[in-house]
Amino acid sequence: MGIKSYRRDEKVYWKVYVNLRSKQNPLIRKQKTVSDIESQAAARRMEKQIVAELSTELALTMNQGVTWEKVIERWEKDAKAGVLRKYDPTTISDTVAGLRKWTVSWLPLPAENLTRSSGRDVQKNMESLGLSCKGQQKIRSMVNTVFNYGLEEKLISKPIPSPMAGLVFSNMSEKVPDILTLSEIKTFLEAARDIKSPWYPIWGMALLTGMRNGELYALEWADVDFENSLIRVSKSYNSRTKSVKSTKAGYWRNIPISTQLKELLYELKSHLKYREVDEHQKYVLPRLRYWNKGLQARELRAFLIGIGIKPVKFHALRACFATQLLAKNIPPAVVMKICGWKNLKTMEFYVRLAGVNEAGATEVLNILPSDKEVMDNIVSLFGFRS
Repeated sequence: MGIKSYRRDEKVYWKVYVNLRSKQNPLIRKQKTVSDIESQAAARRMEKQIVAELSTELALTMNQGVTWEKVIERWEKDAKAGVLRKYDPTTISDTVAGLRKWTVSWLPLPAENLTRSSGRDVQKNMESLGLSCKGQQKIRSMVNTVFNYGLEEKLISKPIPSPMAGLVFSNMSEKVPDILTLSEIKTFLEAARDIKSPWYPIWGMALLTGMRNGELYALEWADVDFENSLIRVSKSYNSRTKSVKSTKAGYWRNIPISTQLKELLYELKSHLKYREVDEHQKYVLPRLRYWNKGLQARELRAFLIGIGIKPVKFHALRACFATQLLAKNIPPAVVMKICGWKNLKTMEFYVRLAGVNEAGATEVLNILPSDKEVMDNIVSLFGFRS
């Protein structure tokens, strides 16, 4: 609290600022500022009036608990401080941004007043704006995580479930992802090589290793073992934080170097002597400006459209790698190990996408008449008519 004077147009005015915090919960506070008061006495009277008003508001708020916005702010603070489980900085920023965007109407409301109806309102809004099923599930998970944190920290006094806990999405139908066929992959890479696209080695590596975008960017020559024909994937680059961290799964893995991949690596290695000597020499793939900015998906999409192939996301190149291996009868457990998937559900999705378990199952059906049977019937028919 405070009263200060200031001068404007040769006249003295007074300003009052009052800030009241709850003793039980410091996160709950009320503030108010009043300016252009013409005397110090009037400013003192105004200060008492504001204190009375804010005290009443504070008491009412205490009965309802902190707002949803305050719960988010407190979760963000503890997540950054490492008080909670270890969160990646991008996960924290994505969670806060996602909640502020999709639960914006909740922000000024007491968190304990949020109900299942509140959750359904957010759900309907997400559906109406075309947010994907995966995106809706992610927001639901964010809400549940932060709300449960509020319960644990006693920011929400009532023992109530999260507003989005158990909600069933009505448009949960799964969309078949866009991936390239083998013939499209060959056409794509041939076109990129023919025009000497700087992206050719990056796209080729993605399709021959199944590595994630950040893993490709962080790959160094020290990770390539030509003697044992292995690439060791142990780190990933984050274009948003401009930093190198561990892989998404949190552990290193090996990728076998195929004959074609070895040829590509040798070609990249041969170009090193023509490059300028700098810190980039240690990286396997070229440092492209748009790649550093995280625009790899845009560049891939534009190229595919330009050569008349359906556009896919950059991450789809990883799916192409996995499905091609599965289609060639490489065991799913091996593909899972090479790609670094922890979740069996993810692996099952790619097995289903490749159609491995279904391949050849319908060959037992032999129900259409053969050409000979058709001709015999025609002969018999004409014989009957005569």
